[in-house]
Amino acid sequence: MKKIADGDLAAYRMLFDEYFTDLCNFLNLYLHNRSFAEEIALEIFTYIWEKRESLEIKSSLKGFLFTSAKNRAISFFRREKQHHFKQLGIEDELQELDVSSQQFLENKELKELIDKAIEALPEKSRQIYRMAWEENLSHKEIADQLGITPKTVENHVGIALRKLRTSLQPYYQQIFILWILFNRFL
Repeated sequence: MKKIADGDLAAYRMLFDEYFTDLCNFLNLYLHNRSFAEEIALEIFTYIWEKRESLEIKSSLKGFLFTSAKNRAISFFRREKQHHFKQLGIEDELQELDVSSQQFLENKELKELIDKAIEALPEKSRQIYRMAWEENLSHKEIADQLGITPKTVENHVGIALRKLRTSLQPYYQQIFILWILFNRFL
């Protein structure tokens, strides 16, 4: 880094060659898009070159690169989330948060649909699902309370989530909007 700070392009090229591919692969795990991963990796290396004289890396260089990559991936998701809201046509709903009586009734109906889907789960899966998601218990805590293994708990949670996903799939957009609106009031 000392050579890079002094403007040594060969040292910068060595750093780039050493880490660029690994950084792209790491970012691709988060983004599932190779071109976005490469773009963000290039942004990181551009930042290093532009700030080379004043850049202070307190951890290891590799740690700095991968932490920067993770943070930029999170920022990317935030930007994409806003874009996704616009595509869903709910941007105005998020800004105005007009909780009219009609919207309240729709939310109540969605809550009833979700409750009905939960009630339709097999008894043991329903019990474990509620312990995990409503009581916020860990798989180990549930296993200890019910006298079963954590793996059995994990299997029941998987069954519950698969069945809920299938039965609630037609309502995903409405559930998502309800979740966003609910979390804005908290």
